[in-house]
Amino acid sequence: MFNFALPEEAEVDGRLYPVRADFRVILEIFVMLGDPDLSDADKMEAMIRMFYVERPEDRAAAVAAFRDFVEPGQGRRKRSGAPLIDWEKDFDLMIAPVNRVLGTECRALPFLHWKSFLAAYMEIPPESVFSQVLRIRKKLRTGEKLEKHERKWYRENRDLVDLKLRLSKDEEDILNEWT
Repeated sequence: MFNFALPEEAEVDGRLYPVRADFRVILEIFVMLGDPDLSDADKMEAMIRMFYVERPEDRAAAVAAFRDFVEPGQGRRKRSGAPLIDWEKDFDLMIAPVNRVLGTECRALPFLHWKSFLAAYMEIPPESVFSQVLRIRKKLRTGEKLEKHERKWYRENRDLVDLKLRLSKDEEDILNEWT
């Protein structure tokens, strides 16, 4: 029988652990994972603390279960290059089309499951500003030529498209010493 329920638990080493499945928690985790001031070990610990209600023993399995929860069916694929999305910077661009898909202001809901948010995110219409930003970022990253209207739009909206290099505090201090 097919299970239509939205999962509130993640399986780690054969045991089910309750999780915080609200989209806001997952997005906060994504933002934290992009923090250049945190070590990989600190990121892993913070992710486990933020996502799991009760901490699993096996940290590596807990991370894998988190990945399976947020990216269902993606397996262990390797990511290529820099990310196209900065969840913190792009949130204001993506939230309006997500709200249109959902038919409600998702930030006003006391709880919205990550998988419901993700389903709405995947249905963001191609004519949205957010989709335009992602298309141009992808073309710029792959060296694909921008169409004339895209070049014009990019010149007028560079601040939306360009992702800033995130430096750690130490890296910023070194750069400040050099300049």
